[in-house]
Amino acid sequence: MAEIIDPQTGKRLPYGQPGELVITTLTKEAYPVIRFRTRDITSLNPEPCKCGRTSMRMSRVTGRSDDMLVVKGVNVYPSQIESVLLGVKGIAPHYLIVVEKQHAFSYSDLEIWVEVTEDVFSDEMQQMETLEKTLRAELESVLGIATRIKLVEPRTLARSEGKAKRVVERSELATPGK
Repeated sequence: MAEIIDPQTGKRLPYGQPGELVITTLTKEAYPVIRFRTRDITSLNPEPCKCGRTSMRMSRVTGRSDDMLVVKGVNVYPSQIESVLLGVKGIAPHYLIVVEKQHAFSYSDLEIWVEVTEDVFSDEMQQMETLEKTLRAELESVLGIATRIKLVEPRTLARSEGKAKRVVERSELATPGK
């Protein structure tokens, strides 16, 4: 059985509303899995498909609840930010999400530090300002909240072996790349 829950409260959500996918398998003989939380954010639709299928349909996975940030009451996923950044010419695939803590599980401010490519980084401020405005508009349309953008020089942000640390609290930072 599949169901969708609110990742923070664990309460079941109605069909069509996005939330965390939870799977329960009571028919497994040796070791039943009861309410396995996948951490995938999606929604379920019980309506029959136009093609004739009558089984439950799941929408595309849009993010992960363990990566989710709550900024000004809005759920923000780093994967959403990355998809926007990768679609903008002149941006390197290196970025850092800087948040300012408001409460235990929510943030009051979101700033994204983005490395520009060598060909974009120049003394021409007009090009940099245009790139910053484009990024800000794209991110606001996807996330639903305003963000601050800080364009940084190529090879400024720290690189890491394995999984990169993309989200940092402002209190942990002193300068870019640390």
